[in-house]
Amino acid sequence: MKKSVLLFTVSLYALGVWAAPAPGADSLSLRERVGQTIMPRVVIGQQKAFKQAVLKGEVTGFFIKANEGLVTHPEITAKNQARFVAKQRKKLLKTIRDLNKWAAKSPHQIPLLLAIDYEGGTVTSPMYLGLKQMPSNMLLAASGDEKIVADAYAAQAREILLAGANTALGPVTDVNSNPLNPIIQTRSFGDDAARVGRFSAAAVRALENNGVPAFVKHFPGHGDTSVDSHYTQPVTDLPADKLWSAHISAFQPAVDAGVTGVMSAHVVYPALDKDNSAMFSTEIMQRLLRRKMGFKGLIATDGLDMGAVKGVTVEEIVRRAYGAGNNILLLSGDVRDVKTARTYPKRAADYVEGTLASARPEVSGEFILESAQKVLDLKERLGLFEDRAAVQDTGFDEASRRAAQAGVTLVRDEQRLIPLGADKQTVCAVFFADDIFSLQLKAFTDELSARGKTVRSVFAPRTPGEKDALLARQCLSGADVLAVGTSRTSAMDARQRQTVNSLLESARKQGTPAVLVSLLNPYEIPLYPQARTVLALYGPTVYTAQTAAQILLGDAPAKGRLPVRLE
Repeated sequence: MKKSVLLFTVSLYALGVWAAPAPGADSLSLRERVGQTIMPRVVIGQQKAFKQAVLKGEVTGFFIKANEGLVTHPEITAKNQARFVAKQRKKLLKTIRDLNKWAAKSPHQIPLLLAIDYEGGTVTSPMYLGLKQMPSNMLLAASGDEKIVADAYAAQAREILLAGANTALGPVTDVNSNPLNPIIQTRSFGDDAARVGRFSAAAVRALENNGVPAFVKHFPGHGDTSVDSHYTQPVTDLPADKLWSAHISAFQPAVDAGVTGVMSAHVVYPALDKDNSAMFSTEIMQRLLRRKMGFKGLIATDGLDMGAVKGVTVEEIVRRAYGAGNNILLLSGDVRDVKTARTYPKRAADYVEGTLASARPEVSGEFILESAQKVLDLKERLGLFEDRAAVQDTGFDEASRRAAQAGVTLVRDEQRLIPLGADKQTVCAVFFADDIFSLQLKAFTDELSARGKTVRSVFAPRTPGEKDALLARQCLSGADVLAVGTSRTSAMDARQRQTVNSLLESARKQGTPAVLVSLLNPYEIPLYPQARTVLALYGPTVYTAQTAAQILLGDAPAKGRLPVRLE
């Protein structure tokens, strides 16, 4: 019998703290109006840094993160991963409880927008927040089925509410036209604008229909960049007509579907505005998005701590972001310097207050009033000022399983290895992946073992050392078949590529058939021409790993189709 999960989205709702009508923006002080447009990052466990900002009404809410990469934890293994994720979830829930408790004591008791980047594939941050692992957009697109997409995003919405958050910073609507793109990759639904637009709209409708506003990103498209905006300023140097047909048009179906928000990109598009990145461009955000495309909702910036705006002061960022028409500013500082970052909401309010008191104000008080009202209207529409309905069973696991079964792709099987015959009894499985995927990869070997195969396993880091290469060669010796899992993230790891090609060559010489399991990024597949049997997972989840093993055994058909072209 299926269990149901019952939870009041935030305990404060159940107590009726918010059971009051939403105030109008005109009843707020200027500083509080500014606050309704400011959304900093909060790292779970570091919420006390923003206690005063919440109590004073200087923020509209937060986008919630974990110190992924900076977080201190023991080496994650299949044995301790579940325990680690559960520990992170406790920190997430406490962070949300504290923030809501402080908001209930603010001058107008205005509830918070609490937003999450809930993605899959190369984006592992949800697991560091203690959330279940989302199937990647590219896996969902490989199914070719809008219902698979919709079911996954409906389940995501319910998981967000279950955790006590209420807003999704997604779906990614970028068209990944550049195979070397270092930041989008499996976050995209593919390299065709029409298909991306169709699946993005399905995701938006699923989120919005389940009570979670969506913010499609990164407008007008981050898919043709070759550098990462987290570190530097990307430029997409395409003519305007090509930009529209190949990238911008993908956002139109989401706009037509009534998406709540659009997140602007840290990218310069010289054909549209040679002087400003999109989020600072009136031409792009107003003339293109508002007027040509007819978007009426909220415009939010991308994170304002990223390398693309490095060296720009808080005050200058605020001036330019408002001037371009952004209603919500994701105003954050360096994650490693929370003492400085916590001052940003106050600095934004100080600057607006000061300039509006001057003879020649640099921002529009009317625009801030309008933006604050848009945010308050959203909070009222979401029912944040009232008791909210309980969240039942999210259906997340079942949706993830169906997505894997529909999306895992057999790219080629030139040697007719599938299904593994009775003579292929001993399997050597070698995986090169980050340790956060340990439990997921074990699901692959467990599935083979459950069917009577003898499995020898090597779990190596994404950048292997000599010891890892030695263990892989020892594993291969005497095996009937080799399964090697590869992980390309923002760039192909040269040592991994060398080790894998050497392993494939050794398998060829000893007459051992091999299957390449592309764990993350299918764009790596052409780098391994020796691999005659190839499976693409688009992100290792428990269900994609299980499905890959089932396909290899002949227990399940390979239903997925590549949603991108491989060169």
